Order: sequence, then structure tokens, then C-alpha cells
Amino acid sequence: MTAGSLAQAPSHLGPESLLWRYAGDRRYGLVMPRAATLQMLHPAIAAAAEQHSRFPGSLWAQQARAVPQAIGVVYQDAAAGARVRRLHGEIKGRDGQGRRYHSLTPDVFFWEHATFVDALMTAIDLFDRPLSGEERERLYQECCIWYRRYGVSDRVVPPDYGSFVDYFDAVCEQILEPNSVFDVYFEQILRPDAWLPRLLPAGLVPVLLPQPVRHLAGSAVSSADERRFRRFARTVRLSWPVLPSTLRYFPVARRAFDQKGPPHAR
Repeated sequence: MTAGSLAQAPSHLGPESLLWRYAGDRRYGLVMPRAATLQMLHPAIAAAAEQHSRFPGSLWAQQARAVPQAIGVVYQDAAAGARVRRLHGEIKGRDGQGRRYHSLTPDVFFWEHATFVDALMTAIDLFDRPLSGEERERLYQECCIWYRRYGVSDRVVPPDYGSFVDYFDAVCEQILEPNSVFDVYFEQILRPDAWLPRLLPAGLVPVLLPQPVRHLAGSAVSSADERRFRRFARTVRLSWPVLPSTLRYFPVARRAFDQKGPPHAR
């Protein structure tokens, strides 16, 4: 896509979109340790978690609140995005190195969104089916629509999925860094005991992490770990279709399906 594609992308999300189909799927929550790691290694987001969290010391209580709010923006509208943006308005301060931050700075706000985009694509690939290149581009463009609903500047948003991958790798290599806040939450990330991530097999969270982040987090993954995770993922894929929708989808997605129809993207 060209640099102007983002501005020309459609503004509608509905039952025909891939994002509508997948964002409300609870399997998304299984991959949140990946997103949480990528967030807590970002110095500004880590500082915000330490200084402004409504659930001090409880990572998964905070994630269980924040993630459904973000997902809700997919199924609602820009007004829902504006409510989320207002919640971030007073989240500012200095990070552990004394650098000023504000959560609505596009570099910070988009990185948090980028971790959700990355986690969503990872969840689909692992627990549903591998996306084709065309589907991945389509889903990325829909995630850009999702981001624009917050009303935060999109000047840092990559125009296409290939550029997003380059951006993502650059942040992992150049911006993310170990910090004291990550150290506090590391045990909760590795061994989730709450919300949906508690369903992950013990000790397998590092399998979810990108290779550069495994190094930053000091985590190793063995071939036996990878085999165990593949077995778990296969079990999820096979069992998911037979579960009732109350278990498969977040409430905000179910309400949207009741109002506008179930997802039918293929």
C-alpha cells in the first residue's frame, strides 16, 4: 500500500470485517502475557503502570479492565474511543530514568495499541488458523480504523502491515528496556494466576514472546516447551467451536452481534 492508504482506508467496522470477527474472541486474552511484556518493557508504559494504576501491584486486574475497554472500541464507535482517551489524559510523569512521559503522546499510545494488534494476530495464528498475507494486511488496516477511533494523532501509524512489522521490530530493539517495574510484574507475567491468561499451561508464557523480547526478559524456550505449547494450541482450536458463545466471546462482542448480526468475514 502507498503512504496515503491509511487516510483512504474505509472508516466502517462491522460483521463483514476480520476485526469484528476476532477482537471479541476470548482466545485473544490467552495471548495477553505477550502484550503485557511488550508494554512493561516500554519505559513510559511501565512508569504509568507503577504511578497511575487503579490496581497497584496487580497486573492482571489492570489488564482485565483495560483490554475489554479497548476491545469495546471495535464494536462501538469513536465516542467509546474518546472515553478511553479521556482516561489517559492525566497519566503522565517521569519514568525510572527521569524522562518525562505522557500516555497520550502518539509514540506511547500507539505502541500500546501496537501490542494489541500484534497479540491479536498471534492469537489468530495460534488458536484459529494462519492468516494469509492478504488477510493480515486487511486486518492491519482495520486495526488502524480501531486506532483512529481514539482521536489520538496517527502521525506514527505505519501505512501498511510490512511497515508495521519494521516499526514493531525497531521498537523492540531500540526502545524496550529492562526496568524495575518490569521486574516487579515479571513473575505475574510468567505465571499468570488470574483472568484468562491463568488458563495457559504452567511455564509456557516465554513461548509467546518474540525472540528479541525473550532475550530482554531473560527467558529461554526449549523444544519441549514449544511442543507442549503446540499441543495446548491444538486442543484450544479443536474444542473452541463446541463451546457456547457466552464462553467464546467477550460480553461487548456478544451485545454487538445481537444488535448488528454475527461476524461473517472469511
